[in-house]
Amino acid sequence: MLGINNNNRYNDYYLVNDLDMDEIGFDERPKKRCSRRCKIVLITVFLCTLAIIFLIIFVGLPLIFMNFITIQRILIFTHFNLQTTEEYFETYRLPAFKNKYITVKDLDGSTNQSLGAWQMLPVELAYKALHDEYFDYEKALLNSNYSVLIYFHGTGEDRSDNIRQYQLFRYYFHVIAFDYRSKYLYNYNQLWLRPLNTVFAEGLLSEKEVVNDCVQLYKWVLNKTNSPIYIWGHSLGSALATSTVAELENSKIYSKGLILESAFTSLHDELYVHPYGKIFSWLPWFAVTILNPLHKNGFIFNTASNILNISCPIMILHAQDDSIVPYQFGEKLYEIASNRSEEAHNTTFFYMFNKTLDYNHFFHLPGSISCILYNGLLDCCGKR
Repeated sequence: MLGINNNNRYNDYYLVNDLDMDEIGFDERPKKRCSRRCKIVLITVFLCTLAIIFLIIFVGLPLIFMNFITIQRILIFTHFNLQTTEEYFETYRLPAFKNKYITVKDLDGSTNQSLGAWQMLPVELAYKALHDEYFDYEKALLNSNYSVLIYFHGTGEDRSDNIRQYQLFRYYFHVIAFDYRSKYLYNYNQLWLRPLNTVFAEGLLSEKEVVNDCVQLYKWVLNKTNSPIYIWGHSLGSALATSTVAELENSKIYSKGLILESAFTSLHDELYVHPYGKIFSWLPWFAVTILNPLHKNGFIFNTASNILNISCPIMILHAQDDSIVPYQFGEKLYEIASNRSEEAHNTTFFYMFNKTLDYNHFFHLPGSISCILYNGLLDCCGKR
């Protein structure tokens, strides 16, 4: 009996303590309910955060781009972190060159703009200039036996970004490299401190204005030399170069030849495949918020259309591994240019650089290939 009573007291002790624990609240079921609620809250917060990020990036940014032409100008003619000072371009470590500033007028004819340019001597003349402090650059440009090449750089560049190219060009040409208009292209730190509607008051930045500047620069060079003039454009510069040649031919001024490096057919086509454009190109409102505003504001760059209005010889260069402007654009431009006239098949050339060369978009030609291209250019332009 004693054992039984002891066991009863033992069981009663745990029974009382179990009841006490229940009163205190040590129940597992509320814990499970709390855990589920926390998971639901966390998932909801996460999804809301994703939705907000989506709205900001894929709705907000396109809407901002659509409604602010200033932002369109900045992103099309990208010039972040480029040099602005005259001293930089005057003292650049480049042999036998002169830094110049050419005055051009806006389309309305009332406002002057200043375009910075480099005149770089051919290698043969450069050796003479380096040993003659009185060497006459103006006379060398006027009476040189070398043809002149005007170089149109791409967006995000200035005239100091393609030195290796110039050094190769100078074996065959007198080279003129220049920058596009507006000091505000280079002064982004101060730009954001100004009201948006006054940022480009001193010089509107548009495709038509830039092409108008390029036409005037070409005429300036034309008045300074008796030599044939070639035009070389890279990427966006190819579109500007093509438009410039077309405008010149409307005025009965003919270039010796046009070279297009990494060219696209039109800005509309390029934005669908550009690394940045592809971020937004899948959106149903891509055309409404990105493409249509650019076209409305005159940022068209339709090389495929402008090339039909050109009669001079054309050479098209493209790298097979170009990740910014796919080589298919070069092939398409070659097809169009080859059919612009009955004789065009004999004056249009296309060079595709194999992807194994790893040239990509900003390729720099070795001397051997540049020599081959130069000989091909002579054949293309009927100089032989």
